[in-house]
Amino acid sequence: MSHELVVLLLKLQANLTPSDFQIVLRFESHLPLKEGKELYIDLGEVPYSQYLIEGPTGAFSIKSIKPISGADGQIVRLINSTAYDMTIVNDKTANPLRILCPNESNLNLKGKNSSVTLQYSRSLSKWTVLGYATIEKQVTRKFHAIGKSNIHRQNSSWDTFDELDIEITPTNSTIYLNFNAAGRRYLLASAKFRILVNGSPIPGLEIRASNSSEFYNASLPMYPLEVTPGEKIKFSVQWFREGSALSVIYNHPSSDQSHNRYLTIID
Repeated sequence: MSHELVVLLLKLQANLTPSDFQIVLRFESHLPLKEGKELYIDLGEVPYSQYLIEGPTGAFSIKSIKPISGADGQIVRLINSTAYDMTIVNDKTANPLRILCPNESNLNLKGKNSSVTLQYSRSLSKWTVLGYATIEKQVTRKFHAIGKSNIHRQNSSWDTFDELDIEITPTNSTIYLNFNAAGRRYLLASAKFRILVNGSPIPGLEIRASNSSEFYNASLPMYPLEVTPGEKIKFSVQWFREGSALSVIYNHPSSDQSHNRYLTIID
């Protein structure tokens, strides 16, 4: 297994806020480590939410991550942009920069754009894996539902957001939900949405639309959902109108090109 030393490079882009920046963790091939030695990452003193890993010429492992000074609860996402396996090493030692993985075993993430999200606890002196996504060399299945009819909502109660029903039998333990809705609102109405699994709303997931003048837009990109492979699941969407008794929300894709509604499931 080939490993290489880590250095930090900051990729800055114009017109971005600090939270939009990404740090690139580049593995410089001219600074090789000894065979089998795990990598140590220093995140520096400026907090960023995403770290893009690029450059390795072989499979690599990450064992220790140094958080920013005084950090407690810091959350980071490491994204592997290479074609090689990334392994997060489960460290049971007293190392204060250790990582603890699910099932107390190393976490092997295959494929380009696989990622892991970690959180640091200062009191426990450890990083914990919050979630991960791996993209292996397999066929990705996508299921689409697109609403085409004109609908509106005036009652302040949950009701069906028409034509966004999808039924699948997943092959993976994690699938991804993508949802979008755009339309018009009347008399300061607001819209919110929820996705149902087998008739029950996903706990804690409520999508509130953002408003701009007389229009609204709601979006949910790549929401991970844990499922049981081989068990059939039915998805549907509901919407809710907030506002006065005369307020209305419209979704008219057949007569207005700025309106849309769709649900996509990636398995």
